[in-house]
Amino acid sequence: MKYILDGKKMVSREETHVYLKETFGFPDYYGKNLDALHDCLTEMADLEVEFINEEDMLAALGRYGEKLLQVLDEMKNRPQ
Repeated sequence: MKYILDGKKMVSREETHVYLKETFGFPDYYGKNLDALHDCLTEMADLEVEFINEEDMLAALGRYGEKLLQVLDEMKNRPQ
């Protein structure tokens, strides 16, 4: 399934994880951190993510945003 993430909606860590939970349909127990993001994405099959306004997210989140992109890249390159 394809998901489109909008960096303009990721202005803080908290808002980012609320947005990710809603977008991906994560369960209520989603831990709202990068480890939890990795774990939940690992459970999803046929994951395709397109990122728009990435520069806005990076401006707002800095290094945390870079780490978030690393998690997404790992998911893109994992064997299905």
